[in-house]
Amino acid sequence: MDISLSFKSLDARRHGGSQQHVNINNNSTITNVSGDEGRLTVSFAFSSNYEPNIGSVRIEGDLVVEGDAELVEKAVQEWGDSNSRNLPKELAEQVHNTILTNCIIEASVLARDVKLPSPVPMPQVKLKDNETQSYIR
Repeated sequence: MDISLSFKSLDARRHGGSQQHVNINNNSTITNVSGDEGRLTVSFAFSSNYEPNIGSVRIEGDLVVEGDAELVEKAVQEWGDSNSRNLPKELAEQVHNTILTNCIIEASVLARDVKLPSPVPMPQVKLKDNETQSYIR
């Protein structure tokens, strides 16, 4: 199975000043599924919302899955038949993980560009009081 992702829309907005404590809610939503002859196209929207309302990042795009024609047909049928708009379990996990992995990285860059905190916590170096200044071993 071959998966590729492309972005259609990138939007980052800063609404206000910085706050002491910021909650960041990340969300990905599949907006449409279509396919034929072993090629499935999954349209999606990803958002990072900063609370209190200091900014937002929104990404829209398409993910294309090429592979098993039977799985593509099953995915299109399950998407159309279900009220909750589901994909087959064997495909849903891979699709959502691909969307999140790519969008979190892009959202981090967009957030930096408009001076918002990263949508995911960055690792921090913490030196203990009794450690020497040289932390390279």
